[in-house]
Amino acid sequence: MTELGYKTLRESIVDIIRKRIINRELQPGQKIVEQELAKEFKTSRAPIREALRELENEGLVEYVRNAGCSVKEITFEESFEIYLMRANYEIMAVRLLGGKIPEETLQEMEEILERMKSLNVDEYDQLFSYDNKFHSCLIRMTGMKSLYKAWKSLNYGNIVTGYNLASDKKAVIKRQYPIHKELLEACKSRKKEEICRVLSDHYMGTIHRLLKEQGMTEADTKFSLDFLIS
Repeated sequence: MTELGYKTLRESIVDIIRKRIINRELQPGQKIVEQELAKEFKTSRAPIREALRELENEGLVEYVRNAGCSVKEITFEESFEIYLMRANYEIMAVRLLGGKIPEETLQEMEEILERMKSLNVDEYDQLFSYDNKFHSCLIRMTGMKSLYKAWKSLNYGNIVTGYNLASDKKAVIKRQYPIHKELLEACKSRKKEEICRVLSDHYMGTIHRLLKEQGMTEADTKFSLDFLIS
C-alpha cells in the first residue's frame, strides 16, 4: 500500500506509474483501473484520473471508449516519427546559432552528464529524464519558445524508447555516457557541421537499435532513414 502527501500527489502518482511502465511491471495493453489505484494510494479517483491524463499526453497510456485506460502499445513507426522530428529540431537549433553554443549551455550539459554517469540499473527510470534535460539545452539556447514547446511535446519519445529497450537496462545505461560525452565534446568545438554530424549519428544509432530490438531492417520500414535536415 502506498500513501502520498497531498501536495505532490498527482506528480508522485505519475512518477510511480511511469516507472512501472518503463520497468515493465505494467505491460503493453494492460488495463489500468482507476479505482484500484485510488485504493492503493489511499486517495480519491480525481488525482488518479489527472495523473493518467498526464501519462496519456506523454504517450504512455491511452483511453479507449468503453474500454477505459490501458498501457499504450508503442509501434516502431511511432518511435521513428518522434526521433525524426526531435533530431531535426535539435539540428535546426544548432544551425540557427551557427554552432556557437553558449558557455552557460555547455556548463549545464556538463553537469547533467555527470549525473547521468553515476546512474545504476536501479535508477533506470531516471536515465531518460536526464537525457531529455541534456538535449533540451540545445533547444533552450535559441530562446525560441515555440521551438522549445514543439520539441518538449516529444519528450515522451525517450521514455518510449526506454520502454522498448528495457529488456537490457544495463547495456542502455552503459552506452549513454560515452555517446552523450561525444556530443558534448562536439558542442565544445563550436563547429556547426561536426555538431550536426554527431547529432545525426546519435539519433540514427537509436533508430538502428530499435530496428534490431524488433528484428527489423531498414527495408521493413516505410521511411527513408536518410531524413535529417542538412
